[in-house]
Amino acid sequence: AVTCTVSGVSSFVLPSAPPIRPTSGNDLRTLRTQTQISAETSEDQLNGLFTTTDDIEHAREIFDTFDRDQSGSLTASELGKMLRMLSIDASDEDARALFKYLDVDDSGAVSFDEEFLPWYAEAADNAKLDTMAVQNVLLERRTVTQFDATPISEGVLKRAIACAIRAPNYSESEPWRFISVGPETARQIAQLRGDQLMENGNYEGAGAKMKRWMGIPGWCVVTTKLNDDPIVEREDFASTASAVQNFMISMWSEGVGSRLTCGDITQTKEYADLVGVNRAKERVVGCIWYGFAKGGLASVKKGGREKGVDDVLSSVP
Repeated sequence: AVTCTVSGVSSFVLPSAPPIRPTSGNDLRTLRTQTQISAETSEDQLNGLFTTTDDIEHAREIFDTFDRDQSGSLTASELGKMLRMLSIDASDEDARALFKYLDVDDSGAVSFDEEFLPWYAEAADNAKLDTMAVQNVLLERRTVTQFDATPISEGVLKRAIACAIRAPNYSESEPWRFISVGPETARQIAQLRGDQLMENGNYEGAGAKMKRWMGIPGWCVVTTKLNDDPIVEREDFASTASAVQNFMISMWSEGVGSRLTCGDITQTKEYADLVGVNRAKERVVGCIWYGFAKGGLASVKKGGREKGVDDVLSSVP
């Protein structure tokens, strides 16, 4: 499948086969998000989302652009030109397969109303569903504080980091580093925290804290580079903070919860030594705990934020 954008039209897919979305393997994550959409989006919202007048106008614009002879239909040659002019990476075989798929009545031409428009409408609807899926993950992500003991695969971690390092970074300094913390180091960090509490006389709290920390299945320490220029260092920290959010959103999209911890312990020399951080060159931004939420993500309570868009949005002329 290939994707294109024409004159403000949302990206959509040109299928080389009927556009049926698989629901197995890697697409289970997509299916989970789409299921959330269907469960959490009202019927009125969905009815107002798909195949609008603008969609039809955009479809007509695309169609007419490549219907050079104004015959009211597209030939295989015209469809091939559409793909080439849009710089779509599609082979001749892909173009032929797409034409065969669209030419429902085997007439040798693709009409607008009965063949092109239904395909375009479905493709546009799929693009809107993808948009909703992204927004839904952003709106629904919450901090998880209670994890079960199920290990999280390395693939989930690597995909989260792949998303993290695509965060905005204008200077292309790539200031971030991600340190996967294994069980032994996690135990030592938990012991370090327990020792702190016991020094303050909180023996009961120390034991409970150590037990809880050692039960967290995933730990990833995030650092950012230091810089002699305070402006650059501030920009780098902002980029790394954005990377942390990308990381956590990726985790949530795969059904994995997370929590960013930035307590005083993360800024100590002892902590830095345990996780291999050179404090002369980088600083610890925090540690992301991650794992499956006890009871599932649906059981995680939403935070108490009260401000809406109108409360935080202001305008200047």
